[in-house]
Amino acid sequence: MQHRQTISQTQLCALLWASLLAPAAELLPAVTLPWSGKAAWLTTLLAFPVLAAVGWVLSHAAWRRDGLPQIIRAGFGPVVGRGILLLYMVWGEFLLALRLRLCAQRLLASGERDGSLWFYLPVAALLALWMARGKLAAFARAGQVLLAVVLTAAAVVLGLALFQVRPEHLLPLWWQDALPVASGVLPACGVLGWGMFAAFLLGNTEPAKHSRRDWLIWSGAGCLLLSLEQLVVVGNLGESLSQRLHSPFFALAKSVGVEGAFQRVESIVSALWIFGDLALLGVILFALWEMARTVWKKAEQKTMVTAAVLPAIIISMAAFPDGVGAEATGRGIVLVGNLILGVALPVFGAGAAALAKRSDHKGTSCG
Repeated sequence: MQHRQTISQTQLCALLWASLLAPAAELLPAVTLPWSGKAAWLTTLLAFPVLAAVGWVLSHAAWRRDGLPQIIRAGFGPVVGRGILLLYMVWGEFLLALRLRLCAQRLLASGERDGSLWFYLPVAALLALWMARGKLAAFARAGQVLLAVVLTAAAVVLGLALFQVRPEHLLPLWWQDALPVASGVLPACGVLGWGMFAAFLLGNTEPAKHSRRDWLIWSGAGCLLLSLEQLVVVGNLGESLSQRLHSPFFALAKSVGVEGAFQRVESIVSALWIFGDLALLGVILFALWEMARTVWKKAEQKTMVTAAVLPAIIISMAAFPDGVGAEATGRGIVLVGNLILGVALPVFGAGAAALAKRSDHKGTSCG
């Protein structure tokens, strides 16, 4: 019987945002611009209530040391719940393969020299496997460092580009822009849905006195950062160019620099952003392990994460032979799947679990 490892809520939130910044930099504001136009930077602010509500609901279960696997089984029953967990495992394996492909692509791009993508892909997989075969507590401590590194890189780019923002790219905004901005919350939540796997680690967090308040603070700060990122990107590149680019944030990094110090920072930023990729890969693998031991009591951590990484490498090579296909998948089906599995199902499952618990309590009281 393996003892459950515990981490603090602060460490879990650090892991969540370190892992979210990797897909956010690739997708925002490119996926929100078609919906909201130059007001796309407001979409992540409006997504804050959704993110806060999901965390508010799930944090109640964390007091009972329940993660999302336990919530799903309690809400949907042992049979249906197990089927839903298997669905999450399949989706996690698919996203693991996609993220490995994108991480390898970033490793190749940051080198700025000839190299083989198929060399960097196993390298990324081995790094992720090394982290996931260790203790969750050690990975959580590393997550705080990973977040600090990625935030530093983001601060450099956004700080240098902020003074180059052109107001005409962002203004004016009118009341008729309200509906498009509201609709843009959907793709924004799809991007935030990459963080669903952190919810599977909730059962490993130590109960915190102010867990809901802390979650609101982390959620608010994260959404503000993503809104600032979108504002600076659109304010520098304009609506049409930002929408056409595959990764507008990294395109922005190519245009910033400090005269006399360093002219271009995109290679450094791209290299440092790999820490965000590794955080996301690690979170997915630990989440797969949590799901596996909920479905199969005798599952072993090292065996499970190794069994998850090996097919992910094969899927990554077979399903995404080129970067265009991987990026298109990330902007399409992945956002839809994240909305369903990362927002709708967790809230529905938590609600069903709460109702089931209340019914059991009433039945016990009557008896």
